[in-house]
Amino acid sequence: MAVYCISYDLKSDNYESLIEAIRAYGCWWHQSKSTWFIESSQETKEILENLNSHLDSGDKIIVIQVCKNWWAAGHTDEEYQWMKGRNF
Repeated sequence: MAVYCISYDLKSDNYESLIEAIRAYGCWWHQSKSTWFIESSQETKEILENLNSHLDSGDKIIVIQVCKNWWAAGHTDEEYQWMKGRNF
């Protein structure tokens, strides 16, 4: 399993379909308004193709595989534990 960062900029307020698709991965952390982290056995391109089907014209999305070397600031202990608990 790998960890992926998903970030998007949607032109419309219709986030529900995309959010449901992200949550369907099961192991996720909603880090900020338009940024999520998921754990998945899928490849980056597969995740993008799956999520892209939930976007409208003009929407933007990026999926990045996260490596073990990460740093963050300003999060709760629970949020840090989510990242620390992943198997990179």
